[in-house]
Amino acid sequence: MKKNGFVKTSKIYKTGMYRYAYSILKNDDDSQDAIQETIYKAYRNLDGLRDEKNFKSWIYKILTNSSLEIINKRKTYLDIDSNVEIADKDKNIETNLSLWEAVQSLKQPYRDTIILYYYNDLSIKEICDIKKSTKEAIKKQLLRGREKIKNKMGGSI
Repeated sequence: MKKNGFVKTSKIYKTGMYRYAYSILKNDDDSQDAIQETIYKAYRNLDGLRDEKNFKSWIYKILTNSSLEIINKRKTYLDIDSNVEIADKDKNIETNLSLWEAVQSLKQPYRDTIILYYYNDLSIKEICDIKKSTKEAIKKQLLRGREKIKNKMGGSI
């Protein structure tokens, strides 16, 4: 991948990367720092990417490691409640917000796996590469994560 393509491709994934980093770090500033560090490391090690088709899982693996480094540096895991005001009580918005809150309330490894699969559209194989886990383990995490979300939402998903 050329340097021009890197900039363009990393911009495509920036929103998903932020959601993923925020799901781990629970802090806007730390999430932005993790993304910045990830992009720097990825750009610096671009020659290490063997196949451009693996760019997404490659950069998410770097993001996972960068996020974990931030957690290790601060040695605490902050859980910040965000007050979200919804002016329009549209049922769809409420459902999406409730679903996101249910996902955020999951413990690891279910939360990361659900976010990577459903919110960042990564395949099970890509998640296996990122989390260094087996296909069966990821499928089991998805199944249990969905069950926990369904229970939290009262079976309304």
